[in-house]
Amino acid sequence: MMATPHILTGAVAGKALASRPWLALPAAFAGHFVLDVVPHVDSHTFFGVAQGGPTVPEAGIAVADSILGCVIVALLTRSRPWRAMALWGAFCGTVIDLADNLPPWGDWFSTWPGTAWLSDFHHGIQPHLTPHQWLLGFGTQLVTIATMVWLLRRRAGGSDV
Repeated sequence: MMATPHILTGAVAGKALASRPWLALPAAFAGHFVLDVVPHVDSHTFFGVAQGGPTVPEAGIAVADSILGCVIVALLTRSRPWRAMALWGAFCGTVIDLADNLPPWGDWFSTWPGTAWLSDFHHGIQPHLTPHQWLLGFGTQLVTIATMVWLLRRRAGGSDV
């Protein structure tokens, strides 16, 4: 899944459990794996993975996508009392991708016995959609993004901002 749904979902976990950080941060981290089970496409679905790391187009899309997710969370959490936990949740919601996929530590993370099992699990649970299944792959992400934006905008007690 792209970074933005992971970032937003982690932020929602941080918001929802802001008074219980010992639950919020693990929930944000676990939410990453829940989203990865959902059918989706990534930038590498279209641009492949080069030997030794991501291709230039894949890296560019990943950076732009990550910036988009961070900007959305920053704007939607501005002046909120739970902002710090939402930001930490956003980080925890995507940290596994940062550890597992980015050079130079990605290679280490996927081969060191202490973390290799987590890398294998992380990659093993993801459905592999083809570029021809882009509508399904992007559709699930758009629904996730819209839902998480709505939940971040929603005030306690059920009223919208």
